[in-house]
Amino acid sequence: MTKPLHERVDALTDIPDPDAAFDAAFSLVAFTLNRYLIDHLLRTTRLLTDGDFEALVIWGVVAHLNIAHLMPPGSLPAAVLNERGRVPGEGSGFRPLKLRDVAAITGIPRETARRKLAKLEAQGYVEKTPDGWVVGMTKAEPDLREFTRESIWRFLITAEQILEQLKHAPRARPPVS
Repeated sequence: MTKPLHERVDALTDIPDPDAAFDAAFSLVAFTLNRYLIDHLLRTTRLLTDGDFEALVIWGVVAHLNIAHLMPPGSLPAAVLNERGRVPGEGSGFRPLKLRDVAAITGIPRETARRKLAKLEAQGYVEKTPDGWVVGMTKAEPDLREFTRESIWRFLITAEQILEQLKHAPRARPPVS
């Protein structure tokens, strides 16, 4: 049986009752997380798609599913990446995604997904192969590397903020009888 998520986060071991701390700090931790998520979505959409959220979702799905089979959960970098921190073969191991799959996974109508993929292809973010769509390798460097570096630092800062909020949440009061 898999442990509950809060038991899998080592940083929560300092918090006697993580669920009670979450309940006591809910509004603040929800605000902090949502602030990060909205900021990340806005930054990503501006960088990649000039404000086109559907194109962003399509690009993200294609990029993720092209390589998901190469990166099983819990993978360590040395087990799956080359010395440059990239998937070996520069895209040769990617699993292309068919238009019908993009539409089904994203819930975006097929014709809209086709137009968005064509737009992303013109920008160099995806490439059409005989077997489907793959992420465009030439656009992955250096802008996306630096964007991701900044995103990771922002994410970790957000995680630290939420941990502090949980650590300082008021103790749960026993129910009144």
